Amino acid sequence: EVRHSFNRSRESKPLLLSQATMPFVKQHSTAELLKQEQNKAKRRPDGALLEGVDAEEGDESGLVANGQGYDDPRQQAAMETMNNVPQTQRKLPPTDLVMVFPYKTDSRVKYGEAAAEEDYRGLHQPKEWEKEKMQQWQVTRNTTCHALSDSGLVMMLYYSRDRDEVFVRIAADPLHLRQVAEMTRYKLELKPQYLSAYAEYKNDYPGRRELNYSDRCVVSHLYLNHTDKQGHYPQRDAIFRPVDRIRLVDHIIRSNDHNCAGVDVGQLLHSSDILHYFPLHDQSALDEMDKSWFQTFVNAKNIDKVRDYFGERIALYFLFMSHLCKWLVLPSLAGVALCVVELFAQTPDNFTSFSLCIGLGIWSTLVIHFWRRKSNKYLLKWGTFALKPSPEPTRPEFYGVSRINPVTSRVDRFYPWSERIWKVLFSYSVIIVTLVVLFFEVAVLMLLRHEMAPNRIPFQIINALVVELANFLFTKLATWLTERENHRSYQEHSTHLLAKTVVFKFINCYSSLYYIAFFKANSTLFGQPMKCVDDDCLKDLGSQLAIFMIMRLTLQNMLELLGPWAIMQYRAFMEGIAFKTSIFSNPATSMPDLSRPEREAKREEYDVYQDMDEVLILYGYTVLFVVACPWVPLLALISLILECFLDQKKLVLLFQRPYPSTAMNNEPWDTCFDVISLIAMVTNGALIVFSSHTFDGWSHTGKILLFLAMEHAMILLRLLVSTIFPAIPWEVRLLAMQQQVIVHRHLNLGGEEDDHETRASAMMATPQPPPHVFDQDEEEDW
Repeated sequence: EVRHSFNRSRESKPLLLSQATMPFVKQHSTAELLKQEQNKAKRRPDGALLEGVDAEEGDESGLVANGQGYDDPRQQAAMETMNNVPQTQRKLPPTDLVMVFPYKTDSRVKYGEAAAEEDYRGLHQPKEWEKEKMQQWQVTRNTTCHALSDSGLVMMLYYSRDRDEVFVRIAADPLHLRQVAEMTRYKLELKPQYLSAYAEYKNDYPGRRELNYSDRCVVSHLYLNHTDKQGHYPQRDAIFRPVDRIRLVDHIIRSNDHNCAGVDVGQLLHSSDILHYFPLHDQSALDEMDKSWFQTFVNAKNIDKVRDYFGERIALYFLFMSHLCKWLVLPSLAGVALCVVELFAQTPDNFTSFSLCIGLGIWSTLVIHFWRRKSNKYLLKWGTFALKPSPEPTRPEFYGVSRINPVTSRVDRFYPWSERIWKVLFSYSVIIVTLVVLFFEVAVLMLLRHEMAPNRIPFQIINALVVELANFLFTKLATWLTERENHRSYQEHSTHLLAKTVVFKFINCYSSLYYIAFFKANSTLFGQPMKCVDDDCLKDLGSQLAIFMIMRLTLQNMLELLGPWAIMQYRAFMEGIAFKTSIFSNPATSMPDLSRPEREAKREEYDVYQDMDEVLILYGYTVLFVVACPWVPLLALISLILECFLDQKKLVLLFQRPYPSTAMNNEPWDTCFDVISLIAMVTNGALIVFSSHTFDGWSHTGKILLFLAMEHAMILLRLLVSTIFPAIPWEVRLLAMQQQVIVHRHLNLGGEEDDHETRASAMMATPQPPPHVFDQDEEEDW
């Protein structure tokens, strides 16, 4: 009796998105929507029938609004053809993006038709400032939705569960995607017989009658069709992967080109006129990747699935993790064997330390070089090897004055360099002061270690906790400083943030280890003489390094996974409490479930920067002091596999679907890993020569000469390997040139003689204009 009373109330009144508030949306009651849902068909403004949404999303009250932005004769002909397609073959295009507008300042405020629809709700009248704010939101919402509708996008609008937000699910039909792809020269993959090259999309050109159609160009058969499931017949938009659809729809929304909406999403997010803007997850694709997570994210056997779903930037991250895991297998096996020797020798400073130093020095100098070779092969396969830089979308947090962009000739926001430079100077001044405080903190910790000499392990645990806390606090500080600098693009923001954090975190994470390795044995601190455990600094260094690794393996990963989960659960819980206590006066009223876009809107946004930063610190722990702790590579391998598992769980369960960013390389991270590798080569060489007892009988000059000889030999070896195996393999260069020739031959020149049969078959399947027959009178007139 409680639920049906609520339903009767809903059936008696129209939806909030009425024709008065949104003229482009028709007025429907719940009964009408249920009747339409039973018929499983909705009619567009152009008269074409569209199949209803799927069963999982059928309970979302909404309306499909399709714009009339088509003026191409080919599109009009295609629309007429679609009207003749049976209704059973008609369905809504998949939702690509979700835009969330604020509707009310609070779910307990009366506003719009909802106030008169359900009188038994516990709603109160809005204050004057709330009413003005909601009216302003309404104007912005109507203007934005009109622009989206006029651009030809397909939209579904509905309220959130507590009716304080308006969700807009945005998609585009295949014809519109093809038009925009041709207009933007979007590159798509060709079929394998064309070397799987990437070429700009072109529509078939029927040719001109006055030239007897000699300029006809049929290229639609060149592009590869992507099917979601094996054995399924490819659909009209099968040439577009999910990431292609998202990028093209995003271009339609943001761009001011023809048949585009020109919505400044970044400005609307900055002014809170839009609450969320994100791609919608595809649960079937997530389940498929989750079932084979090891082959997909760790072994990278199915890395193309990650690339097709999340984009090249995130795919490169997991590909790098896979490369690092595979390269750590051999050092892990060698480290386990050397640990057996260490058990008998009772110290890591034994006869195997020199060979371990040489081996890991060579390994650390080659691992990143061969990663660059591998990444270039995949980038060529993914079509981003020779990708030209393109303007990035403006960050929502960016602010400035309006001006005419000299590049795009469009109105955008501008922040002068003369104002940013002072903020940059202030940022680095704060960092210098922070580094001074950090050095003092490390010295105090070392003195505390001396005072707690009998309790070595508890101090090392405290030291590891302090290091992790300092990393967390400085990350917040560096993020705040970088936000003050007000960078326009995500790439600029990430680069400046990395420049601030890499120096601090290197000193914070590794300074205590360097002190133990090189200075502790023969130094005084605040007047107190320092000494190592059992006069063996390598043993002291190994135990501290093990504590650092175990702390990151346990505490860091636990916080990384539980943090986003707790935030998501807290948001859903608070909204549920507000819905139960303030919306309905009857506590027995059943609470409807959140729709899928609403659930994803409660999640955090994913940033691959944080994960790469964690892997960089872990890589430093692995290679910098491996001589003192040979089993660290094995622990690092376990940590990386666990990191891959947790990261894919975060992407699948806890975070919104990130925008699929393209990537030409993995910079600046490759450079950071390469620098850490070179520092590791120098550190391990200095550790074995100056800190171990292997060369105690040598003079100081002899040790220096030996150290320089080792370093120069490894550097020469790296140069030799780089010459024999260049970062861009010869087969990659050759294939790239062959692909350029293929694209030019088949798209620009129309193909060769051996392609006539394929082209003829494609032309037969393509609608051709009717031939024009001249009669005798027309010839005389002409």
